[in-house]
Amino acid sequence: MPGGTFDRINAPMYPASVSEFRLDIYEITVGQFRAFVEAGKGTRADPPLPDAGAHPKIRGSGWDPDWNRELTADKAALKVALRCPDAFWTDFPEQNENHPMTCMTWFEAFAFCLWDGGRLPTEAEWNYAAAGGAEQRLYPWGATIDPSKAAYECYGNGDGAEKCSMEDFLPVGSKSPDGDARWGMADMAGNAGELVLDAFEFGFPTPCHDCARLEANTDRRVFRGGTAWTDDLYVATDAQSAESQRNRNSFVGARCARDLPANVDP
Repeated sequence: MPGGTFDRINAPMYPASVSEFRLDIYEITVGQFRAFVEAGKGTRADPPLPDAGAHPKIRGSGWDPDWNRELTADKAALKVALRCPDAFWTDFPEQNENHPMTCMTWFEAFAFCLWDGGRLPTEAEWNYAAAGGAEQRLYPWGATIDPSKAAYECYGNGDGAEKCSMEDFLPVGSKSPDGDARWGMADMAGNAGELVLDAFEFGFPTPCHDCARLEANTDRRVFRGGTAWTDDLYVATDAQSAESQRNRNSFVGARCARDLPANVDP
């Protein structure tokens, strides 16, 4: 998508500009993450290389070797760790391969994206894509909340808020194209929450030209987009959530960003 300038969380006090970049259409799926696990990646037995997965314009945004200690020992240990309650992960392929991958730590999401040839998006990049850049959309598709366009508030399976269950989390792209963002990304509101590069603190780095919050007195990382269980306030593009980077949650996943090759026009 083209770069540009916009207001983070639709607030004029938080302007930002981002360079052109690519963002995956879909959230990381169980099937995609399975290939990563079976390759033995994202563990202390085969950790990412130092500085891998860096944003090309943000110094110090790549893999820190100190993070190796946050990884599981090996593939077998990772498979055990991914079995958190209500997760879609199974040790062998079953019916959930196209569901969003959850129950991964922020470190594992980071490692997956760089293994897949990408990186975690910055919060500014994610927000830019979800809000349609300078269009400043309140929801990825427009100005009005619509349960036909996103899996949120336990409406994913059509039962409504009084019957929340894992069935409210849908295979990725289930609400596409009606719920797509300006540049075609699906599920940027609801379904699985999406981890980004930034650490969480109140407020935003200013000025922001291809910026990210890397240094913070917290282990919390931002995730955006709300989830299938959160209400309309949290799936809006002006909402921000956070979780410990070590947590494994059944409702948080990620999608990867990618840099444009030098010989490709945006």
